[in-house]
Amino acid sequence: MTLPTAHEQMVRHLELALKQPLAVPSERIDVSFLHRSFCIAGLPIKQRKEANYSRHDGAFSLNVTVPEQTLPDGTRLSVGVPFGPKARLLILWMTSQARDLQRRPGDRWLEIGRIEDWLRNVGISGKGDGPAKTKDQLIRLTFSLFTMFLKGESLDLFKSDRLIESAAFATGDLEHYAEGNLGRVRWPMGIELSQRAYDRFIGRDAIPIPTSRLAEVSHSAMAIDTLVYLCYRLPEIPTGDSDLVSWKQLIAQFGNRETPSKFRETFEASIRAAFRAYPEANVDLTDEGLLLRYSDPAELQRAFVALAPPPGPEKLRRKLRNRTDKARPALPGAAAGE
Repeated sequence: MTLPTAHEQMVRHLELALKQPLAVPSERIDVSFLHRSFCIAGLPIKQRKEANYSRHDGAFSLNVTVPEQTLPDGTRLSVGVPFGPKARLLILWMTSQARDLQRRPGDRWLEIGRIEDWLRNVGISGKGDGPAKTKDQLIRLTFSLFTMFLKGESLDLFKSDRLIESAAFATGDLEHYAEGNLGRVRWPMGIELSQRAYDRFIGRDAIPIPTSRLAEVSHSAMAIDTLVYLCYRLPEIPTGDSDLVSWKQLIAQFGNRETPSKFRETFEASIRAAFRAYPEANVDLTDEGLLLRYSDPAELQRAFVALAPPPGPEKLRRKLRNRTDKARPALPGAAAGE
């Protein structure tokens, strides 16, 4: 019998908590999920001209390719490699939706109608060019092919698949996209995860991420990468131990082939932003790299408890009005609501 990993224990604890009300009504469990492979190797930080991309760290590699497509009217659809913070947040959303406890087992179809509320929760507003840029990343993810290699002691594993098997776009939207007219592109009605992506998302390699903390780093791809990496690595560190992730390792996993000094200069502020978003993590930034120390699992789990937002003006007025109505004595013979 295989003992559950630290991550599996945390996931079980969180999913049990999601089914039960908390002792304090103003609190709620606030958790998203991400597959382990995306915690180890990030997507590109910035837009790339090439239609392919790769990351590697000696034991694992992630490869992304986006072949050109031909639409029914002959239009050539060139979709670039997904990049930046919004692509990362969309993968988090897909994984979290697949693991939704209210989802019917085996249901791979994700309704897009629910995405805007989640995006607002993680700091992407519906104003400005935020929605158009997010739709752009969703289309890039739709047509991307992901290939992963994992090097073992006695064998190497290879897996290749799409995250999204099919999608329902409104008529003409892909033509608008091909013309670069993002403003006219609507959200697709829904997307269907590939069977392999769905199986991975609901499997034992899902890493819990505090949703409310994502809002603090949603503007920065590197800050998101650091946050999810900490969520993945810290529960694996034994009591009293520490682990140094060198600048060279960080560049291999998250950088763009910069020198260590350039990487640190460019991304130190984003890495520190991730530390501020996850203060329960026992981590230091040193001249050698990222020093990860054992972090108390009980402390880490508190990151998943979020305070409910304060009521808005109208909700507050209703609350005060209800209190007044309850305090007001009923008139003799008066019917409720009169």
